[in-house]
Amino acid sequence: MTAELVPPSSVVELDLLQQEGIAAVLDRQLAVVEGVTGSGDTDIDVLDYRITVHPAGASVVLALDAPSLLAAEDAAASVLHELISESDVLAGWSVAHSEVQITEDEFNRLAASDATDAVDELEAAVEEALETSSEPSMDAGQWRTRFRELAPRLRAFGPEVFGGPGEQATLAAGALVHAVRVVTDEIFYDELALAVNNATVADAVGLLVLEELPPCYDHRYDAFFARAFALASAPVAERLTEPSWTPPRSVAEALALKLFVNEARVALEAAELMSWTDSELVFQSFAGRAFRTVEHDELYEIDLPLAGDVEPETAAQAAKVEAELHSRGLAFDQWFTPLDGNPRQHPYLDSL
Repeated sequence: MTAELVPPSSVVELDLLQQEGIAAVLDRQLAVVEGVTGSGDTDIDVLDYRITVHPAGASVVLALDAPSLLAAEDAAASVLHELISESDVLAGWSVAHSEVQITEDEFNRLAASDATDAVDELEAAVEEALETSSEPSMDAGQWRTRFRELAPRLRAFGPEVFGGPGEQATLAAGALVHAVRVVTDEIFYDELALAVNNATVADAVGLLVLEELPPCYDHRYDAFFARAFALASAPVAERLTEPSWTPPRSVAEALALKLFVNEARVALEAAELMSWTDSELVFQSFAGRAFRTVEHDELYEIDLPLAGDVEPETAAQAAKVEAELHSRGLAFDQWFTPLDGNPRQHPYLDSL
């Protein structure tokens, strides 16, 4: 099901910042929609979605598991209208048009065909529809301009930290500033998903960023942790814009900075401005200056769970690894403790 959402008539054109904001709002709201009740109390599942925001509005594709095309149309309309009505940001927006990307004849033919063939064909059709709708709303030139505009905000480091003056350093700096916004939005989304489902990262699916943290502690990353992590990431982001750099003061801050760097590299590659290999070399230089005091990378090398239901045969080994991490200040219960012993931190973090 494809639909076009349009802003109020007073909006002539969405600028790049507005486009990013609308995309984040739509993604955050659609991510928590698992299904809708159709006519006759029929349960209709929302399997997947794609959002493309452009200057004139937003295109949304919903993949639905419904008993009929009419039920799919009604369900999609219900989801989108409710999404608009419940968001202050989308006040005045409307659904301009919507259509099902499959005809009634095709639907009936698939329903009557061999089950395996029908499933394969339907999955291919869904993937094609979703891939078509996920084209970026900005091309490489627009992203280049965007990163150039953001680059001066990275005041804590000069271009030499990315290998010296030049286009590559400018793009890396701008992408890092852009990444702060993206990761912050994603932490808020993940917190909501974990809170709604009373889950941890180990149990949840479809998260955006918290699953990129060291997997050995997946069972410890719940909604409470997500809120604390958002608070820990904020001072790191702020210090990137200050005239001089203060390295991460805790393990949580170092991990937040790592997520910013990873997202910057993803953005550069997605915009076709820098390959993953090239960005690794650029940000290796940055990492040597930025992290300094926290050996956080070794947390990613641990290949057994240190929380949750630890298997009896690995319990002793897990306890040994946990003790070693604790001796170096890297155990989970030390992540939010300032490494320099400075007691100044947000009161919310005191309870962790």
